[in-house]
Amino acid sequence: MPNKPLMKRIPQLDGLRAIAILMVFAAHAFNVPLFWMGVDLFFVLSGYLITGILLGLKDRRAVGGSYWGSFYGRRARRILPPYVAFLILLTIFRHVPWKHIWYWYAFFAPNVPLAFGKIPAAGMGPLWSLGVEEQFYFLWPFLLLVSTKEALRHILLAIIVISPVLRAICTPLFDTHFPIFSLTIFRADTLAVGALIAVTASRSPNWINENSRKALAILIGAAALLAGFSTMHSFRAGANSIFFNSVGYSLSAILFGGALVYSLGYQSGMLHALLTLAPLRYLGLISYTFYLYHEVVLLRIGQALHSQAAVGLAAFVVTLIISTMSWHFFESPILGQKRRSVSGVPSRALRGGWEAKSVESSEPGRQEI
Repeated sequence: MPNKPLMKRIPQLDGLRAIAILMVFAAHAFNVPLFWMGVDLFFVLSGYLITGILLGLKDRRAVGGSYWGSFYGRRARRILPPYVAFLILLTIFRHVPWKHIWYWYAFFAPNVPLAFGKIPAAGMGPLWSLGVEEQFYFLWPFLLLVSTKEALRHILLAIIVISPVLRAICTPLFDTHFPIFSLTIFRADTLAVGALIAVTASRSPNWINENSRKALAILIGAAALLAGFSTMHSFRAGANSIFFNSVGYSLSAILFGGALVYSLGYQSGMLHALLTLAPLRYLGLISYTFYLYHEVVLLRIGQALHSQAAVGLAAFVVTLIISTMSWHFFESPILGQKRRSVSGVPSRALRGGWEAKSVESSEPGRQEI
């Protein structure tokens, strides 16, 4: 069987990952309103790339290729080493009562203790999104394997339509916004938007190019609605309002779905040039580890410095150093990356991505998330 890449390399998606992590960092460091939605951009990207890879593995399986081993093997190599290293370092520098919570983290469910206020140590909050993704991808590969593409589209559309209704119905059941914010059952529509784009594009190769302008209009419309509604006090994730929980998260998914299609549809122009800048793509490469560490670094530096600007700048630099060292001396060797350089940026950086966030392969041209 020919060793054909599962997905053609899409360089501008590295830039989108970088924008996502910059948004999340700005939200935590400088309290920029709505920038926490950078996590939703990660979800959309993850849904698109993982689904594309699963579709490729399904095709390979039809001619004798591996499906389950290839998928979960690659995810384990990409996710587990940084995840375990982060938990070990967190345990060394902060008291974590693992006796009472270890099972949540061992079975990739850290979003559950966050949802119900059981996380005991500051800095562990960012792990909730990893839990959402892993729980979604425990089920999604099974559905994808046994369903036709048309059936997959119906399943994904149902998730996208039902999710805001479910959030609205369940909002009165919770005193805080954390369950709606972090439980997979309420956030699956954001991953489903990315997955729907992948399935639709696989059925019609020209679909993305044909709909790029429409995607831009959708992007602008969703952004305008988010900006307008954000002037209302109840339109905040923390407000735990039925209005935000039903509309806000859906608008976020639509916004980033439009951004993804628009970015994929253009291989030139100012936006493409921006998203493919080498520094931005490199930040996209290391964004998984950056995401894991940024909050705890902010907390530690915040104990020593008292200027918000100084804390933000120092934390960004320190987290960047940690993420860079982790990639070059820990993650990359595990993934078996070759050492080559293009325009000052290691070629493995130009092939990297988010597992968050990302799964790297030593095969050139393969893009996984």
